[in-house]
Amino acid sequence: MIIGRWQLVETLGTPRSWSMLTAGTTPREWASYQRAVPARLQPLIAAAHDTGMPVDEILPKSRNPWSELRFRAEPVPWPGAPAHAVKVWVGPQGTDDQLRVAPFQVDAQARVVRVHPAGLGPHFGSTPVEYTGAEPFERIERFDRALEFVDALHRSEPASRWSGVATVHSRIGPRSLLVAARNGDGEQRHAWRGVAVDVTDSVAPQHKSFEAATLELLRESQPGLYLVIVDTAQVRAVRWVTEPMPGLTWRGVDERTVPHPDDRPRIVALRAEVLAGATRAELSGLRLAAEAGGWLTVDVEVSPLPGGGAAPAFVLAQLQVTALSG
Repeated sequence: MIIGRWQLVETLGTPRSWSMLTAGTTPREWASYQRAVPARLQPLIAAAHDTGMPVDEILPKSRNPWSELRFRAEPVPWPGAPAHAVKVWVGPQGTDDQLRVAPFQVDAQARVVRVHPAGLGPHFGSTPVEYTGAEPFERIERFDRALEFVDALHRSEPASRWSGVATVHSRIGPRSLLVAARNGDGEQRHAWRGVAVDVTDSVAPQHKSFEAATLELLRESQPGLYLVIVDTAQVRAVRWVTEPMPGLTWRGVDERTVPHPDDRPRIVALRAEVLAGATRAELSGLRLAAEAGGWLTVDVEVSPLPGGGAAPAFVLAQLQVTALSG
């Protein structure tokens, strides 16, 4: 048992599957819970998880290194559901310097992310937030494995788990967040539960990648050009690479309503072209719903992004605005 540092136990699955996510702010990412926590202390962690209430006591005198030290277990709650994690401390009394942790849930079918950010500190906000579609990425500075995570959510293979570190904007500057999530099986396989842990003290925030900076230069050199990553499964926006297209209806909507109804067959044909192996495909005069009503007209060029499967899971779409119509 680590003495004098907070540790985070993820409790996203059954008790037999619990694991360690951090030692202090150092990511451990699915390390063995049974090896890290003595059997004598595991019921105390289970009590904090099961009741949703903190456990705080002085451990009995023994020959163990943690003899007569203070034990604290702080659950990371989600309203009306089991705790997503438990923060654990064994050491001298008087420490309140806890890990900063926020729980979240993802509906992978509806592509809705719900977050309770208060546990990360006031610089991330205090009220629950709901994001849809590409919205979660607006706060992210760098997330090299973002598409891997999106693909895992899309596939939602039963009893999966995923973790990685992202650099995220906050009111006090960029922070490194360890993101870890697991799903269920059967009908629950699209329901993911997770935690975001501030690990900035151990993992320095990352600047934008060279590739992202290059794409920004491309955007600046061509006014009216916008870049977005789109999935090939349902042709939905995953992440804006540039800033989102001004005036486009895309936040919090059913994305099937964004293209003009008469243009949907052309989109289906473009998708088929990409899945058949095309390395580049174009679509001119595509009409997309404008926030103020009417339609934005854009020319589209898509290129498949490399991935592990036989068919591309994502494409990079370049959207060149050509007109606004009523």
